[in-house]
Amino acid sequence: MARDIVEKIETRPESEMTDRRFVYDGEYIRQAAETGMHSNRPMRRRKRSPASLILGVMAISFCTVLYIGNKIAVIRLAEEVNNLQMQHQKILSANEILRAEISQKSKLERIGKFAKEQLGLTYPKEQPVWLDIDPDRLGDSQKE
Repeated sequence: MARDIVEKIETRPESEMTDRRFVYDGEYIRQAAETGMHSNRPMRRRKRSPASLILGVMAISFCTVLYIGNKIAVIRLAEEVNNLQMQHQKILSANEILRAEISQKSKLERIGKFAKEQLGLTYPKEQPVWLDIDPDRLGDSQKE
């Protein structure tokens, strides 16, 4: 009797074998056994062509040359800016010296002394008088 129950459990009816509702119906093991199992084999590295290697090296060297050229240009510009700032400072100091010299030479005492010694001029002893000009006579003098 136990044998009959085991046979009934092991054999399913034909409708159940074709029914797709079951998750596992035993066919997968047979398919895997027929195709063979995949074994772990060492991975082979993909070969790179010499052209791609040469292009890569050329691209890297081109970028390096551009970077170094840029650095050199920046250093030269920094030196030029520094030189121009030094020139600007020299010009500003020369302007200050000239302003001090103008201030010294435009003092009234110096001009008065120069006018007295060189030109023989003297300070006036009287106050200056304002002249009143008749507008009619001014118009006549402008016509002439």
